[in-house]
Amino acid sequence: MDGMVSWGRWTRWLVPVVYLGVLVAFVADVTVEIFYVPFGLLYIPLVCTAVFHRDPRSTWWLAAAAATMVVIGFFLPVMTPNATNGLVNRGLSIVAIFITAALVRYARGIQEQLGAQTARAEAAEQVKTAVFTALSEEMRSPLHRMVGLTEVMIAGCRPDQRMPLQQVQGGSKRLLASIENLIDLTNLDQRPILSEPIDIRSMMQQTADASRQMASERQISVHADMPVQTLTARADPWAVRRILENLVANAVKFSPAGSTVELAAESGADSVAFVVRDCGIGMSSDILRRLGEPYLQDRDGLPTTGTGTGLALSRRLARAMGAELAFDSEIGCGTTAILRLPA
Repeated sequence: MDGMVSWGRWTRWLVPVVYLGVLVAFVADVTVEIFYVPFGLLYIPLVCTAVFHRDPRSTWWLAAAAATMVVIGFFLPVMTPNATNGLVNRGLSIVAIFITAALVRYARGIQEQLGAQTARAEAAEQVKTAVFTALSEEMRSPLHRMVGLTEVMIAGCRPDQRMPLQQVQGGSKRLLASIENLIDLTNLDQRPILSEPIDIRSMMQQTADASRQMASERQISVHADMPVQTLTARADPWAVRRILENLVANAVKFSPAGSTVELAAESGADSVAFVVRDCGIGMSSDILRRLGEPYLQDRDGLPTTGTGTGLALSRRLARAMGAELAFDSEIGCGTTAILRLPA
């Protein structure tokens, strides 16, 4: 964006400078007897400035003005002693001017077509986003009701009914989480990213508390290793919380029953890092390179669930905040996710 602004400021000065240069060249052409200077070529930048005008006809108007100046310069102040050479040079200059005008007009046509296609694509994207958001909202409401209903049914069901109901509840929660991640991914460009102080201990506690119910359903514990000293970082609280929730949820999903997911914090000279560790199935180097792609599900042939939108959202949120999200993992050795924020 800054580059576009600076480019716009530069072009605002460029057009007047070109006009002034062409005017000086024309005055010199009609007042001084300089026969060896190809003034017609000096008028070509005048035609090129048509790209800055909204009216496409300005290309031919400027070309006609440049050709007129070439013709006037042929007769004033006096006709060239070698009229044949002068006529040939001026004629070639006029040809060059109109060739330049044709190329500029063609470039403008391509630019207009690209602009129209971009406008249509943006309109289609807005319609798609609106439809997707509305559809997602319609799906979220019944899913929330389904999760609540299964909780009530599990509390009073027979032992042989508990497992099927828990499977329905778990699937509903996963689908609900995927929908929420997709909504956030779709609307991320419209949401401003803030930069304000956040308390590391409080953020860790909130994340651990929010994930314990989900983890307990898979017989996994979530342990928050609170730092002794008070740590703060500058970031968007909502974005950090969404990233940590996705990281912990991902660690729980790929950890075996009876294991522990650890949430810790590390402080550096100019940064603070959240660390999420698990002892799950781990990932190969190829998966690590592709991590963050939506719909990435295959982990070296191991059956997995989910759409991969949680990590895709986390990657984008980290980039938007200027943070760093890194992963360290090996097959069978668990995974460590590190979110590093400015202190």
